[in-house]
Amino acid sequence: MVIFATNISAFSDDQQSYCFSIDPKLGDSAYWASAGINFYNSGQLKKAISVVDNCFEYYAEDALYQQNQLKKAKTPPPPIGRVDFREKEKIFANYAVNDVSMALWTKAVSAEKLGEIDIAMDAYAKCIYLDYGRAWDPNGWFWNPSEDCAKRGKRLIK
Repeated sequence: MVIFATNISAFSDDQQSYCFSIDPKLGDSAYWASAGINFYNSGQLKKAISVVDNCFEYYAEDALYQQNQLKKAKTPPPPIGRVDFREKEKIFANYAVNDVSMALWTKAVSAEKLGEIDIAMDAYAKCIYLDYGRAWDPNGWFWNPSEDCAKRGKRLIK
């Protein structure tokens, strides 16, 4: 699975600055999730966790609201894989649930790699709940962080 990545040097060292975008092409929550992913991709696992933790409070409520509204409206979960332009735009409209689920995936996988199993399990559980979240793969398709978190979390249950 390929993870979205941008130039990590575009991110500053101030932890709080990851919460709000300085990139006109990325919204705040996408910038935050991208920062976490970039630190994960570069092997800076503790920094990835820290970035997710420092900004989570700004975006979690919107993600829960978006998902609850989708469920209340009985909207089917978004597809995974390749989709047409219209479907892609619908998925991107759920930016908060997408970005928060991706950030939680990043935290969970990073914590697991560091051997911080309790932290990983907590993040996996939160990620699993956001089952409407989708992550865009630069190769042109969507994947489901919630589904992957469920698979990874089950492996940790003894």
